[in-house]
Amino acid sequence: MTLPQPLQSRAEFALPETGTLTLELTGLVDPQLMIPDLEADSKLGAIKLLVDRLHQREVVGDSLSFLQSVLERENLMSTVLDGEVALPHARSRSVRRLGLALGVCDRPIDFPSGDDRCGVRLICLIAVPVDEPGRYLGLLAALASAFSHENVKRELLEAGSSESMHQLMTSHLDGAAL
Repeated sequence: MTLPQPLQSRAEFALPETGTLTLELTGLVDPQLMIPDLEADSKLGAIKLLVDRLHQREVVGDSLSFLQSVLERENLMSTVLDGEVALPHARSRSVRRLGLALGVCDRPIDFPSGDDRCGVRLICLIAVPVDEPGRYLGLLAALASAFSHENVKRELLEAGSSESMHQLMTSHLDGAAL
């Protein structure tokens, strides 16, 4: 079986602090980082599974250090969008390159984040290298835009395979505000 290649595209975003940001999307959407059956019953369990997958794909070098960074970031401010999708993210020295892992849970899991507490089924963990603090902003904006559409969330929840999730994310990130 041949797996789809990661999304290969470029996007440009206007940012107030830095002018224009060109975001290389090559390798960000990896089919092996799409998990249609994330078996977790807690926020910590879900994040740990996604961190482990990022570690397996060598996006993250030290999974424990990155997990700690994500949990510290989660305590600062909510990363839940519209009470349905969580976008946990963190900058860490253990991150080798910008990347994301997306998991779909069968049932909503309790996802306390900042002052919010929601039941989410879609969790997209973003790993950010410390030396590229602004680079992920374009990715975060594109993900927030894609996840603001009910049809995108529904299609991902119903995808059923890593390959289907990869195709959906590729098409929506490639076509959304990019």
